[in-house]
Amino acid sequence: MEQSTTVLDIDFGMSQLSGNKKLLFTLLGKFTDEYRSLDADLQAHVAKGDFNEAYSLVHTLKGVTGNLGLFALHNASKPIESSFRNDKRVAEEYPAFVAVLNETIATVDTLINEPEATTPAPANGAAAEQARKQLLSALKASEFIAQDKLDEWLDALALPQDKRAAIIDAVDELDYEEAISELENS
Repeated sequence: MEQSTTVLDIDFGMSQLSGNKKLLFTLLGKFTDEYRSLDADLQAHVAKGDFNEAYSLVHTLKGVTGNLGLFALHNASKPIESSFRNDKRVAEEYPAFVAVLNETIATVDTLINEPEATTPAPANGAAAEQARKQLLSALKASEFIAQDKLDEWLDALALPQDKRAAIIDAVDELDYEEAISELENS
């Protein structure tokens, strides 16, 4: 699918955030909270003739969606933004824009509300032991651990979801002692 029609490009969004999937999902959640009432807000501004405020809302939306990888909405917002700014009117593309807005919000809601995948299949004993040793070594040396590497090690360990989350949170907060404690008690 070409980028302009992609509702949500998770890989792009993660690339904007150094691969931090947790942060991306947090920002996507904030996006839906912020823009769920956008259609009603825009209609209220238009009814008052306040096209500058309507423009400002759509301009901000366009920037946010471009950074999060919400490309269909990013592109659908361009003629709406232009019409509010330049023509002080509602663009004829407005109904299509609202449809893409609603589709984007529904897609994000589905994604961030999906339960995490069930506990991974039991790990190969040797691979799990190697991952445990490497992770412990990195933690004890207070090394920076890239998210993809941490995910790789934790996948190999096949920890319960709550243990996995506790270790990720501790590493994100640079609390390596806590991460070590969680790992050693798993």
